[in-house]
Amino acid sequence: MRNSVILLLLIAVINSCQPKKESFLSKIQLTDLKGETLDSEQFSNKVVILNLWATWCNPCIKEMPDLVEMEKELPEDFVLILASDESLEKIQQFIERRPFDLSFTQIRTSVESLGVYSLPTTFIIGREGQLLETLVGARKWDSLEQIEQLKTYLK
Repeated sequence: MRNSVILLLLIAVINSCQPKKESFLSKIQLTDLKGETLDSEQFSNKVVILNLWATWCNPCIKEMPDLVEMEKELPEDFVLILASDESLEKIQQFIERRPFDLSFTQIRTSVESLGVYSLPTTFIIGREGQLLETLVGARKWDSLEQIEQLKTYLK
């Protein structure tokens, strides 16, 4: 009995010393268009589609109507966020000129630190904050094939 208790205590101590895995999503700092930081916890238990874009990026802009349509087809288990590292003022000016019905944010994390060197780049982030896939380049987001592929991340 005594050995069992000592063994259980030893296991508890070892487990408490293990480093906690930081989620990919928690490494990313996003702000809304008012400059307020978004809490990554609000996306827990959701599959996050984080699309990195820029106001000067023609392929980024070209895929936005498809993103609008894709979002309509996905269940509530998904969250689509568009993030640019440009100034809030520049993002706001873009939205005024092109009023896409999308969730625009500013990313404060260096995109280079995330391994992004080309736009658009989209991260698919799982329900527990883990990076599932990185998609580089524009795509036909509202295609049946793309939507079905995204739904596989719910399983």
